[in-house]
Amino acid sequence: MSRRTMPYHRRYHGDALQGYTKLDLEQRGAYTTILDLIYDAGGPIDNNERWLSGQLNCSLRKVRALLSDLLTMRKIFINSQGQISNHRCETEIENALKISRKRAESAMKPRRDDGDNARFRNKISDGEEQMQRNSSVIPEPEPYISNSSPSVGVAPEGEIDFSRPPLSSLTTSDRLIRALNGDGKGRQEMMSLIASNRLRRVRGLG
Repeated sequence: MSRRTMPYHRRYHGDALQGYTKLDLEQRGAYTTILDLIYDAGGPIDNNERWLSGQLNCSLRKVRALLSDLLTMRKIFINSQGQISNHRCETEIENALKISRKRAESAMKPRRDDGDNARFRNKISDGEEQMQRNSSVIPEPEPYISNSSPSVGVAPEGEIDFSRPPLSSLTTSDRLIRALNGDGKGRQEMMSLIASNRLRRVRGLG
């Protein structure tokens, strides 16, 4: 038997339940199995009772009785080639083949690029490129300006330097850093800060 395997088929549950109403349990099992064999083969199956007895897992006598019942109730029919078939199966298989052919033809056709699609893709590409550029930019560090420079950061004698906060507003750590950098009163202020911190810690322990 030539097989044109279909991996799946559309199943209409309402139609199936309505078609089962006059079938007993054995007839339903045989009918469903025969339909699956037809779909799996992609067309009518051979009217081979011995082969069907293996598929239905029953005796030859039971196969003959079930086939006779299904033929009488017009659930299946024998075509001109002597094969077992079903009208609904033939229709669904033909529809599946048409859909498959259309998809194959569509896949073979070259895709046209209209202006909108091209602009859309270019916009996406430009956006991705911009993101890559932005993520790869490393900010340049600000130039270091020494406090000893006479031209930047030092107020003329007798004037207040508003670019730097007053010492009274600084924390102890900030004042110490400025003392180390040469601001304030230099080493004398630094030693005073150290002594003050040491005395504060001693009092805290006491």
